[in-house]
Amino acid sequence: MSMLRITLRRALAATTAGLLLLPLAACSGEDEVARDQPAPTGTASSDQDVEAEEPTSGPDVGFGPTDYAFTLQVSCFCPYAAVPVRVTVEDDRVVEAVFEKGGGRGGAKAGEPAPEFFELTIDDVIAEAEDAEEAGAARVDVTWPEGSDYPTEVYIDRDERMADEEIGYTLSDVKVVGEGIGG
Repeated sequence: MSMLRITLRRALAATTAGLLLLPLAACSGEDEVARDQPAPTGTASSDQDVEAEEPTSGPDVGFGPTDYAFTLQVSCFCPYAAVPVRVTVEDDRVVEAVFEKGGGRGGAKAGEPAPEFFELTIDDVIAEAEDAEEAGAARVDVTWPEGSDYPTEVYIDRDERMADEEIGYTLSDVKVVGEGIGG
């Protein structure tokens, strides 16, 4: 399954680049969304087929480690928007999601369990972006730093005509606890 990867360095740069490329996209007949193509991992000759090695992590496979913790901030029209939550994952399952700080419209208190909608693994965030893209969302932006095994930001606007359904995720401070590889 391919994963939309758009790296946004700065909002202004992205807007400028988009405006400059708009005439090209309109004429090309291609999607208006840029997609990274995976680099070839092997070569083939006419005499012999060489099988490419399958990646074990990254945007086309998902986040490899199965035991880790990370900080998740969700931006949405919802209680607790932008309040950082520390998510702990064991065996690819969320075992804990607690507020790192207090505040937000919901009155979060540091150390308290976060609501269930914060119980997301990194793979869950990646899958949500992929699902939104496949469903034809109006906008799906993923900031995936080169060489990183996970995105740092995901923004989804499922319907540009609808207000307050947009959602954004910021992932930071990822600490791998175990060396297990999921997939």
